[in-house]
Amino acid sequence: MKILFIITDYSGFNNFLAETAVELLKKGHSVDVICSPIKVIDYEDKYPYENLGVKFHFLNFPRSFNLLSQIKACVAIKASIDRIDPSVISIHFTTAMFTALLLGRLKVNTIGTFHGVGYPIIDGKIKKIIFKIVEHICCRRLDQIWVLNKFDYNLLSATYPKQINLLSTKGLGCNINRFNINNFKESYKADFKQQLGIKPQDFVLAFTGRFVSFKGFSLVVNAVRYAVEKLEETNLKLLLIGGKDNLHPTGLNIEQEVWCDQSENVIDVGFTSSVEKYLAITDIFTFPSMREGMPVCIIEALAMGIPVITTDSRGCNDLITNGINGIVLNSPTIRELAEAIVELKNNAAMRSHFKTAISKDREKLDRMLFVNQQLKMFENI
Repeated sequence: MKILFIITDYSGFNNFLAETAVELLKKGHSVDVICSPIKVIDYEDKYPYENLGVKFHFLNFPRSFNLLSQIKACVAIKASIDRIDPSVISIHFTTAMFTALLLGRLKVNTIGTFHGVGYPIIDGKIKKIIFKIVEHICCRRLDQIWVLNKFDYNLLSATYPKQINLLSTKGLGCNINRFNINNFKESYKADFKQQLGIKPQDFVLAFTGRFVSFKGFSLVVNAVRYAVEKLEETNLKLLLIGGKDNLHPTGLNIEQEVWCDQSENVIDVGFTSSVEKYLAITDIFTFPSMREGMPVCIIEALAMGIPVITTDSRGCNDLITNGINGIVLNSPTIRELAEAIVELKNNAAMRSHFKTAISKDREKLDRMLFVNQQLKMFENI
């Protein structure tokens, strides 16, 4: 079978689909990928893809709804599909679906996986309407629709009952062999903390992802500042793992940016392919995002046994149950998030309770569950 993946950028393939592609190749299938050569998140390749037989077809996906650019990209995609002649096409993310399906249905059996339906949570009335039209056009032109969370399933199942499928796994999962706290000795963690300027008595928080306001970046930074300055929790250290996205604001004003850059309570790690090293020294993971499909960063934190503070938003509330494996807040203010951080920081019994619950469900986070489901799906087709 010849499988074609269409995804907006190379880093998206590397982060989310690498294991599936490699397992398909092991089973004797052929794998082609249409994507942009851009690495939005510049992580090292997980595998030597081309040596293994993955064939890449690079083209630039527009990051706007400029119709002329979209049409040009769609024509290029269709030409590539004609040359590749796949048995089945798997498209990931709304942006890739819209571009690929703009000029109509594809001749090949086409699966679309929404990593988060956009229109229910997008800001701005006009933008919301545009996204709703776009995503429903995509749904009508797909043979199968796959979603990662219950919210999206309930949203689309009434309109597309025969096409819709909900992943039975925890989203795309993660590599639980890599994200395993047992890989890190206490001596290693102590040395690593020392390298970062973290003292033994410091309490470590972490945020992973793009530094954008809708993922809660500014909320976390300001909450930590509030905890330090107002609640006098001066031994807090915040690890910021990720980086800015030029298309979206951080949510911080200039004065707050300066504090974030200069504060000894904040350590800006940047983008790294070794997230697990930083999670190994993390006490609480904070991710108050309002726009997720199924956040891999929370899955990785849970795999490392870390209690999570998040928001009652799609995807986040599929993974975290308030009072069981973390704290779920409903649209928290800076003060409310700061107080939740301090409460969990100062309550060792609560953290221990959360860790016990997390450990019981750890095996469910394995990315190979997602990979095996994908293999079964392709083989059924």
